[in-house]
Amino acid sequence: MKVVYLILNSLEFDSRARLEIDVIGSMGHDVEIICTVGAEPDNYNGHPIHRIKQYTWPTRKIRFAQFNLYAGKIGARLKGDIYHAVDLDVLLGAYRAARKTGGKLIYEARELYTELEPLQGRNTLKAIWRGLERRLIGKADRVITINESIAGELRKRYGIDKPAIIRNMAMPVADVKPVDLRKKFNVPDNFRIILYQGVLRSGQGLLYQLEIMKYLDKVAMLFLGAGPIEDHIRKKSVEYGMEDRVILAGRVSPDELLNYTASADAGLLLMEDTAMNNRLALPQKLFQYLAAGIPQIVSPLPEISRFVKNEDTGIVIPLGQPREAAEGIAKFLNDSSRYNEVRENCRKSAKKNNWENESRKLIEIYRELGTRND
Repeated sequence: MKVVYLILNSLEFDSRARLEIDVIGSMGHDVEIICTVGAEPDNYNGHPIHRIKQYTWPTRKIRFAQFNLYAGKIGARLKGDIYHAVDLDVLLGAYRAARKTGGKLIYEARELYTELEPLQGRNTLKAIWRGLERRLIGKADRVITINESIAGELRKRYGIDKPAIIRNMAMPVADVKPVDLRKKFNVPDNFRIILYQGVLRSGQGLLYQLEIMKYLDKVAMLFLGAGPIEDHIRKKSVEYGMEDRVILAGRVSPDELLNYTASADAGLLLMEDTAMNNRLALPQKLFQYLAAGIPQIVSPLPEISRFVKNEDTGIVIPLGQPREAAEGIAKFLNDSSRYNEVRENCRKSAKKNNWENESRKLIEIYRELGTRND
C-alpha cells in the first residue's frame, strides 16, 4: 500500500512522526511525506518528502489554508491508499485527497486542537477550527489520539466511536552514549542538573522553574530546545543573577537527544493549566525522560501526574508556589535512597511503557485498513 503522511512541520525534530513513519515503512508500505520547508532532506529514511512553503502575507493565518490546498493536490497526485493526517491543521488537505482517490483517512489528534493555548480568547478562530473538526472527524476511517482524557472529550463532543489511544512513547534504550553535561556546559561536579527538552514556549512552566531556582542550591537548569520565549528565559536568568546556572543549549538532533537526557539528574515537565489542551496533555518528553532513566519533575495536571504517581517515577510539585516546589525538589534530589529507588522504577517502567510495545496498536490499525482496501 501507499501511505501519504501529512504533518504541518519540517519533520526534522518531530520524534513521534519519525517513529510512526519508521513503523509504517517496516510493514512494507510505501510512505510519502507532505510537510513544510525548514529542513533540507528530500527524504526521510528513503521515504520521499514533499515540502510546502509557508506563506504569511497578508496574514500568517493564510498558511493553514495554503498548506491544505497544496497538500490536497499533492496528496491526490500521489494516489495514496491511506492518508494519515497529523492534527486538525492538515486534516482538510488529507480529506480532500482521500475523497478524490478513494483512499482511507486516518485522523491523528495529537492535541485537543480547538483548546490549544494560542486559541484562548480567540473565540471566532476557535469556532472555525471546531466547525472544521465537527465536519470532518466523522469522515475519518480511524481516529487516533494520545490518552484517555482527550479520547473521551472527542467522543463526547462529536458522538464518534472511541478513538484508538496510542500514547507518546519513546523507543526503548538500546545504545546510550551519555554526554558529559558537566564538562560540556561547565557545570560544577557537585551540582545536580535538571533538564528540559522541547520547544521553549509559554504554558510549559519554564519561567516558573526560574523562580523555583532562586530557592535551590547547587542545581543547574539545562534547556535543550529553542522557541519564542528563549530570550525571555535568558533575560530572567540574568535578572535573577543565575545566568551561570541556567544553560540554553539550543536544539539537539533526535538521534543525539537521548545521550544528553540520560546524563541529567531529572527531567522537567511543568505544564501549566492555561488551556484545556495543556490540562489533558501527556507529552512525549515524559516518556523520553523515562526511556533515558531519569526521574520526572512534573506539575499536578491529571494525565501527567497520574502516570508519575502510578509508576512512581518522579515527583509532583505545586504550581504557583516556588518556595514549596523548591523544597520538594531539594528533598527528592538529596535523599539518595529515595532517588535511587525512583531511578530503578524508571528502568522498570520503561521496559513496558515504550514505543516498541505501543506501536503495535498502530500496526494493527494499518493491517485493518489494508484488509479493507483488499
